[in-house]
Amino acid sequence: MFAVLYDFDGLLIDSEAAGLVSWQEVYSSFGHELDLEHWLAETLAGRGPCMPRERLTALLDDPVDWDEVEAKRLLRRNELLILRPGAAAHLARAEQLGAITGIVSNAPDWWISERLAAVGISESRFDVIVSKSPVLAKKPAPDAYLAALEILDILPDNALAFEDSPIGVQAAQAAGIRCVAVPNDVTRRFDLSMADVLLPRLDAQPIEELLERLQLRR
Repeated sequence: MFAVLYDFDGLLIDSEAAGLVSWQEVYSSFGHELDLEHWLAETLAGRGPCMPRERLTALLDDPVDWDEVEAKRLLRRNELLILRPGAAAHLARAEQLGAITGIVSNAPDWWISERLAAVGISESRFDVIVSKSPVLAKKPAPDAYLAALEILDILPDNALAFEDSPIGVQAAQAAGIRCVAVPNDVTRRFDLSMADVLLPRLDAQPIEELLERLQLRR
């Protein structure tokens, strides 16, 4: 048996782009530009949070009805929260191959449940979902991946992780798991050369070819 372990935000769901675009549009509506470098460093490089609301408030002279602004922003964000290209086909192929599948994420469980339901994917399709927890250190720490391996009773050499960001790749590799990086429109700005394989989209190379390429046991 082997396991295919997926990150969630930015890897299965295009939430990195959705969050960024929705905030860029808010800033633009007030005549300002979101500081992209700050957003990337704080939100996606693991140092966050970047607090875009507070930073925009500091740029404005007049008070803002943030309840109204945030309601409109969330509607726009949710419009953009779609499955990433190749994600559905990749999960289906993993299942066809008899793989154990799992999600390993820094996101809370309610968010994962909500977004999977929104794109029509049942949680039951995954053998394990390791989400944000007060007892597990967040990525880039390996804790969540180690927990998934323990729950599944799988050795690292029998698992393959898919991530979209440097902190995710670091977490998987620190757990001894080979990792394929599949950057999105936001995280492609980062150096992902530390990944074992770099792909433009999830289904760019068949899972069975990746297992052979990385000399993993199936």
